[in-house]
Amino acid sequence: MSLESEPGFELELDQTKYLSPSDETMHAILKVRTVNLRPPGEAAEVLLVDCSASMDWPPTKIAAARQATSVAIDTLRDGVHFGVVSGTGRASMVYPARGLAPANAETRAEAKAAVRRLIAGGGTAMSTWLTLAASLFEPYRDAVRHAILLTDGKNQSETPERLDQALAACAGKFDCDARGIGDDWDAAELERICGALHGQADAVLADAELAADFGSLIESSMGRAIPELRLRITTMPFTGLRFVKQVYPSLVDMTGQLRAVGERKLELPTGGWGAEHREYHLCFDVDTSALVRDKDMQLGRVEPVGAAVSSAVLGCLTDDLTLSSQLDENVSKHTEHAELRAVVLDAQRRYQAGAVTEAAQRWGEALRLAVKLKDENLAVRLRRLVTEGSDGGFRLKPGVRARDVGSAILGSAMAPRSPAAAEPEQRDAEEDGDVRVCRECKRILSPRAKVCGQCRTPVVPAG
Repeated sequence: MSLESEPGFELELDQTKYLSPSDETMHAILKVRTVNLRPPGEAAEVLLVDCSASMDWPPTKIAAARQATSVAIDTLRDGVHFGVVSGTGRASMVYPARGLAPANAETRAEAKAAVRRLIAGGGTAMSTWLTLAASLFEPYRDAVRHAILLTDGKNQSETPERLDQALAACAGKFDCDARGIGDDWDAAELERICGALHGQADAVLADAELAADFGSLIESSMGRAIPELRLRITTMPFTGLRFVKQVYPSLVDMTGQLRAVGERKLELPTGGWGAEHREYHLCFDVDTSALVRDKDMQLGRVEPVGAAVSSAVLGCLTDDLTLSSQLDENVSKHTEHAELRAVVLDAQRRYQAGAVTEAAQRWGEALRLAVKLKDENLAVRLRRLVTEGSDGGFRLKPGVRARDVGSAILGSAMAPRSPAAAEPEQRDAEEDGDVRVCRECKRILSPRAKVCGQCRTPVVPAG
């Protein structure tokens, strides 16, 4: 393990450096943490609200959307540029009439009045919603730019290719979290949007929970101080980068987002950052014939663009099988979590194919593995789907809803809480006892927070 730091970022690399002559790859987990951040500066926020016809049934959906959007507007700090978009088969402005408005008492009241008039009707073409958001963010290139997308249905009014084109055009222009409400949305679709736009997707299990969730998402967004961070990955003449995946706080294969910026140099956009840390799984192809036995050699280097801090990925060729067969604990943990997600997805495929008994057994296997990996978030979601019988087998619970299945799928992409240490400022605050702290991920929360913006854990009222 190596540790290097400077104001702004800390990098920590976990790996087992030893390679046998028959090995072809080197795996490493890179932890990136922000430290000593400046206070948040200019920010822009766009709320993309599904107003398609299906949002009208049951009526609680559109009512919850109105309430949640109003809570989000109230959570914006003064001066943040914001707008609300109605999404159907096309995108249209709800507030303001054009562009974005600075948040203050007057504009908040005007926006909430406009939101109360939202009605449902029309189709669903998410590419138009995202494209409009990108145009609204265009004048604020130096600001932290964030959107929330709420939908209750599939993107049925356009082709998947059209959405992919819009995502490619929006990449790097803003970050986007997404929520699925009701039972007709597509988990894979939301994951596709959030994977491309550096956000996180989740399910709304009860319409009444949406307002607190929206408030938490805005609160988290308001804490971001870095609009965009790019990681530069340099390979050697005898190495290549096979893949890079974000593995904490959520699982996202980011290999397709890499951009070549020079000979053996790649850059990875990671979106906006606040006081947080993320982890990335790097896999390098290695030509071990080019290595010198029993000598540490650099296989690659990773650095945040614009910062002096960097971390080297090392390799040491050895004939000692005891050394080369060791697997780093953190690499192993994230590999097991990826396998857990594969089991959850396999169960979903069986369920959709009508093989309910097989699906229940696979979800049961996933539940046992989630408990073993201490992934309580996913375990809770899986327990909504299956129950264990006296014979040790699993069966599907009666009354399982599509949103419960979608919640498990999205939950399988959320990594369990990382053992990485809390921020120094956060530890001090916890010791002082003058703030609310999430009982799961230990993130500092505002006194009015109802849900943690990092791990989605409900906040237990004081006393």
